[in-house]
Amino acid sequence: MRNQPAWLVVAALLMPDILTGADWPQFRGPMLDGSTPETIRTNWTQQPLQVAWSRAIGPGWSGAAVVGGLLVTQALETRESGPREVCLAFEATTGRPLWSRDVEDAAYDSLVGYDSWLNGPRSTPTLVGDRVIVLTSRLKLYGLDADTGEIAWQRDLIAELGGSVIRWQAAASPLVVGDLVFVNANAPERGLLGIRWADGRTVWRNHDEPMTHASPALGVISGVPQVIFLTQRGLVALVPETGELLWRSDFLPSSTSTAATPVIARDHVYASAAYSAGAWGIHVSRAGDGFNASQVWRHRATAFQNHWSTPVEHQGHLYSIVEAGTAGDGGDGRLRSLACLDLTAGVNRWVTTGVGAGHVGRGGLLKAGDHVLVLCESGELVLVQPDPAAYVEVARQQILRDGLCWGAPTLAGGLLFARNSPHLDRNGNVASGQLIAVAVAPKPDRLPPLTLSAGSGRSAQTLVVRVGAHDGTPLGASHAPRIGLRTSGSLSGPAGGWTPISAAWRVVRGGLEAEIPAAVDTQFLQVQGQ
Repeated sequence: MRNQPAWLVVAALLMPDILTGADWPQFRGPMLDGSTPETIRTNWTQQPLQVAWSRAIGPGWSGAAVVGGLLVTQALETRESGPREVCLAFEATTGRPLWSRDVEDAAYDSLVGYDSWLNGPRSTPTLVGDRVIVLTSRLKLYGLDADTGEIAWQRDLIAELGGSVIRWQAAASPLVVGDLVFVNANAPERGLLGIRWADGRTVWRNHDEPMTHASPALGVISGVPQVIFLTQRGLVALVPETGELLWRSDFLPSSTSTAATPVIARDHVYASAAYSAGAWGIHVSRAGDGFNASQVWRHRATAFQNHWSTPVEHQGHLYSIVEAGTAGDGGDGRLRSLACLDLTAGVNRWVTTGVGAGHVGRGGLLKAGDHVLVLCESGELVLVQPDPAAYVEVARQQILRDGLCWGAPTLAGGLLFARNSPHLDRNGNVASGQLIAVAVAPKPDRLPPLTLSAGSGRSAQTLVVRVGAHDGTPLGASHAPRIGLRTSGSLSGPAGGWTPISAAWRVVRGGLEAEIPAAVDTQFLQVQGQ
């Protein structure tokens, strides 16, 4: 019935074993460390992974943020006005495009040694509340409406604060913690900012710290939360709410590009930079009411440095794509290696150039449960068991072909999201890159009995419907593809008279919600499991 609780049909699903999927709301995931509690299946040889959907997408190295069935990313698109950076939104479960928002003129410094059509935005948007937070390559910061892509607020940090961009433009992703989004505006005297994500207002602005391409990170050291920036002067740790300095560690990273995010593991912080700059191991301890940061090791060797891929930590060891290659790669490290670094000792326990069927290249990685997923530059996905004693490969599968996979993969709701670059096809024409979703979750179990309710939408023409579990079991994004919604104007009609409704489900308070069109006359709704 319109604008009030709807008629309910409960149907149990007859499918076996799924873990409620976690979201991946921003660049470094739900834990802000490149990991997710989701588990994945490992029997790829017996049951190869399946691509759930694939969409053509313009150039860019932006990752995906996924919350409640909504996926957002950034790309370059050619419009009538010329090349533009855009923020794109899709249904995470189906790949159906939802909206596109033009956010910036697309103009980049040349990628030396690569084709110009590989250029594109590098920053990953953040999903928080009803907002999509977008940072462009020229330091425009947006708060977009997550449902429509409409601009709720925007800031031009260069025009407002006298900021500037460095070579290859801004690449950092906005970090959201609590009520604030943290960015480096590269502005004189006070360039680090805490801005309210709800309305774009500046809460604090402190510190003269020239920017790098690295994203800020959140750590908790000795029980104290702290936002850590890797700048051209080293590491700076701040109180999130006020921007007050907690500690700093001064050093000079690469003057060309410093792009990997700092990694915080208990009381140690790892920082790295490309172009032979190397890596730093910092120990942070309490000192009275403050903190003391001391450099405990320093390596200039390429076997310890990252270009832009950020490592993941497991039991005190960092699993990392390092610059070191082999003697046959001309000495420039282009083949890259996978390494296991003992963070406390500053020693690599192993380094291997052989990852999967070839080499990892400038790929990306994440941690899912107790496994590390490595997306090689070639588009091969490799499942690794983290073990400081040796490289242990569990499974491998090619999920993307052609192009380059330089961006960080994302895992949410049982789907792994990855993209590659444009590339030349067999006829020598530039073919579009692809954004894909690959099903990696274990086989699903039976869903519990479902409940269905409906209420007023944002207008008289819509309803908000909610599906929950009768026994209170949380439902997540991974359940959405298995839940169908149908409508009818009469209860007395035949079963075949019910019309399926497309619902873009979002996870809200342990259930699934969607806004759907409301019928003019009496409307009955039915939920079914598949």
